Amino acid sequence: MTTTSATNQPIPTPEQVLGYAMGTARKLPTWHEIVEYYDTLAAASDRVVVERLGDTTDGLPYLAVYISSPENLARRAERRDLLGRLWDQRHAEADGDTEREAIEQGIVTAVLLCTQHSNEIGAALMTLELAAQLAAQNDPDTLEILDNVLTVIIPSHNPDGVQMITEWYRQWLDTPYEGQPMPWLYHRYVGHDNNRDWFMLTQKETRLYADFHNREHPQLVFDMHQMGRDGARFMVPPFIDPLDPNQDPVIQQGFADLGTAIATRLTAAGKPGVATSIIFDNYSPSLAYGNYHGSVDLLSEAASCNLATPVTVEEERFSTRDGFDPKVRSWNHPLPWKGGEWTLAEIVEYDRLAALAFLEHAARNRRQWLRNYAGIMRRVLERTPEGTPFAYLLPAPEQQRDSLAAHELLDTLARGAVEIDVADAEFTADGVRYPAGTRVIHLAQPAGRYAKTLLELQQYPDLRRWPDGPPLPPYDIAGHTLPLQMGVRCVEVREPFEASVRRDDVTPPVGSVTGLSTATHGWSIAPTTNASVRALTALLAADVEVWRVTASEGGSERLTPGTLAIPPSSAVDHATLTRIAAETHVTIEALSNPHTAQGFRVAQPRIGVYQSWRPEIDEGWIRWIFDQYALPYTTLHNADVRQGNLREQFDTIVLPQQRAKHLLDGNPKENGWKEAYPPEYVGGLGSLGADALREFVNAGGTLVANDAACQFAIEQLFLPVRNVVADLKPDQFYCPGSLLRVLFDHPEHPLAWGMQREEIALFMHSPAFELVGPDAGTLVGRYPLANSNASGWILGDKHIAGKGALAEVPLGQGRVVLIGFRAHHRAQARGTYRILFNAVLRSNAMATTIPIG
Repeated sequence: MTTTSATNQPIPTPEQVLGYAMGTARKLPTWHEIVEYYDTLAAASDRVVVERLGDTTDGLPYLAVYISSPENLARRAERRDLLGRLWDQRHAEADGDTEREAIEQGIVTAVLLCTQHSNEIGAALMTLELAAQLAAQNDPDTLEILDNVLTVIIPSHNPDGVQMITEWYRQWLDTPYEGQPMPWLYHRYVGHDNNRDWFMLTQKETRLYADFHNREHPQLVFDMHQMGRDGARFMVPPFIDPLDPNQDPVIQQGFADLGTAIATRLTAAGKPGVATSIIFDNYSPSLAYGNYHGSVDLLSEAASCNLATPVTVEEERFSTRDGFDPKVRSWNHPLPWKGGEWTLAEIVEYDRLAALAFLEHAARNRRQWLRNYAGIMRRVLERTPEGTPFAYLLPAPEQQRDSLAAHELLDTLARGAVEIDVADAEFTADGVRYPAGTRVIHLAQPAGRYAKTLLELQQYPDLRRWPDGPPLPPYDIAGHTLPLQMGVRCVEVREPFEASVRRDDVTPPVGSVTGLSTATHGWSIAPTTNASVRALTALLAADVEVWRVTASEGGSERLTPGTLAIPPSSAVDHATLTRIAAETHVTIEALSNPHTAQGFRVAQPRIGVYQSWRPEIDEGWIRWIFDQYALPYTTLHNADVRQGNLREQFDTIVLPQQRAKHLLDGNPKENGWKEAYPPEYVGGLGSLGADALREFVNAGGTLVANDAACQFAIEQLFLPVRNVVADLKPDQFYCPGSLLRVLFDHPEHPLAWGMQREEIALFMHSPAFELVGPDAGTLVGRYPLANSNASGWILGDKHIAGKGALAEVPLGQGRVVLIGFRAHHRAQARGTYRILFNAVLRSNAMATTIPIG
């Protein structure tokens, strides 16, 4: 039935525009069709405004859909200003008039953040039905929401993936492969990790959302997901322990408040299988943005079907996870689901009822949510809880080992609304003198808790399934300290201090060429900055002759191993050098004296990156990083590797982090539910692919294996290496994502170029190496004999004491590089990027004597 708006315009339903109701079995809209519907709805209703926040990675529109009463929509800027005063109360009147005015005149901003993971399509479809309902109906519940809440719908945080998923699903309709998972990432780069980017903010979509959140200052965010089919039908908080102590207690209570209201609404509607306080913790800031910016960022997880194809789940197929048994009735799961058919329509309906409960709670408790928000933001300025540090200090980027990495850290904080000051003069803090130029991050600011959780060391609690039992795994990593990951010096200051400061505009360091007019002996670029690789690829693209120094004699300048050297004979003009220095923010130093050096000429690398049909997120991150640094690469699939003759095409082949079994076997012919995969996407590298990689290395190639992929290389290339933690049980050794110290005792080795003796690496269920035999290879990096953990949680660290973290193993004329940690994890681990860069540039590192100057 067609309904009309207050302006008597007919309100179109999704079924009228798209031809079917959302949730209809075996029907999925494309992103273009979703956008078309919202534009049609906004044109018909004075309750709906559609804003295009920007373009996604693949150029699709990223939407925010605002729904409220026409009066509220007309006053959006005014209402936003009221919330802005609650967000930043440093200039509020002492008598509290500002807070009272905002609470009385303001309305709650509540965000539905849907379908971050694009195969979890139900929430995106639900938003179309919900928007039509809010635009059309005039019952008391709907009018209460419209009057008291600015509802903002983000229909999908990954429109590119929605488009991909729909195209994939439609391709296989009416075949045995209908509804199977897509065999590549549902985002060009980061796939499922798009909701692990909430503090690094590397991707276009997360940047668009963070800008939106920083502008709108919402009080509530409902982040709607899907999970496996064989557990609960629907999960909402309270979360299980641990919660990040930097989240305000009222935010943590808000999880319980909203979650209980939603669970009650669903159960009262007769919806079985609704559970709270299971599986999901809320410790890592990578999981949500709002909880560190004043809003209660709620999570839900609905059970999945096969995209839009119904599934049947018998009760005996239910699985227990982390102590939760979906067959058992309990206080947090009072109405179990008994099994049977599960459909997309059920997912849409559970999500719709949950979203309505969320919005109704916001509307009926408008003053409470605004008052809570004001209190949360006031406590940030008061530096509660007691013992909160006063500030964090960063030496100026030009005083850091990698000035651009230091800038990238500051830029990351600034994108998250953190205010950064720069000292105008020398000052003293905690008894230590700091020079002018030091960056100062005071925690008594609106985003102070966000800054603290990113900059401090984590001490993850030792949680066990039972006393002295195996560890209770965190939902994400246990240590995320950003300065450690990025190789940037940062100091925590406990006591208040005074300093003359001004606001930092966070501009990148200026690249330059020193001694440009007098250089007669060539130029050099230090290997201590990641940006040197960007400069290298730019120089090679400009046909500039570049050498890499392995050892140096003569000259007043010390050319450390790994230095990039441009000899004076190189056909390079000064304008090209100046342009490249400016574009890459590096310093290109003129050499004032001649040198005799050992080194090799760098050629444009020929890199192959393996991409499994069983998609692995780490592969996408590698491609993203290579694209950022203009490192050329070719994507290799199973057939490309198994074809052989790889050495004729590539110098280096990279295996992303992936389990050995998945690399070898890939996708099975059918999954555990007897559902088939298309035949061209079945299988992995297999024995033929392993043979081809072995032949590639024997012929002089470099195979780079990352983290779990090291086990594949060890087993399939018969390397004299043992993973010393492979057979240990979790109660013997456990490290689920912590920042560990790694010692590089061979600074002359090409894998260690640009590294300090002590660095920090992310260990996430990773291997640790022991070489078998005197000529087995080189342990370039190893874990210290004691005190390995810098941030996070590790049990049984004695098992990796003195063992290898980074190894190079010769094989025939080539070599295998085993990177036994996450050297580039989620583009956060910038302090160890150089390990990956050194590894992929390793193949032609054959030293010859060269004159420089």
